[in-house]
Amino acid sequence: MVIRRGGVSHSLVVQAFALASVFPEVRARLTPTQLVWTGPIQPTAASRVYIVQVTYSMRRFPQVRVLRPQLRTRPGEALPHVYGDGTLCLHLEREWTPDMLIVHTTLPWTSEWLINYEIWRATGNWHGGGEWPPDRYPGMMSEEAKSPTKAPTARG
Repeated sequence: MVIRRGGVSHSLVVQAFALASVFPEVRARLTPTQLVWTGPIQPTAASRVYIVQVTYSMRRFPQVRVLRPQLRTRPGEALPHVYGDGTLCLHLEREWTPDMLIVHTTLPWTSEWLINYEIWRATGNWHGGGEWPPDRYPGMMSEEAKSPTKAPTARG
């Protein structure tokens, strides 16, 4: 772990071990600068199984993409809470900090996002709340967010 002002920043290895403790059958790819975890998420028993990819580099937010099945839009509408690069908008900037474990934050938020996606596909209404469009680029952390000093509030 790397000690940071305002909290403890978990290393890529700690993040990988935490993911493996919950998903022992899924292997992550780990390099000195990046962790890539690809695995299944089924938000509810009635939901499809989604294959998602989480990419995490230190000093950035974890980025999540749905690999399969392909996310579909509604006629005449764009996907809500999805950045132009295809990554999901899961939280506001200050809601995820490097002292959090991806397995306890990003993956549950991804599951919640997928439930809201399924509802949106069926009804046309996004019930996930948040702010769209956000005022940050996907994955980018401000200097404030890199060194958290106060608790997060609501997800995007």
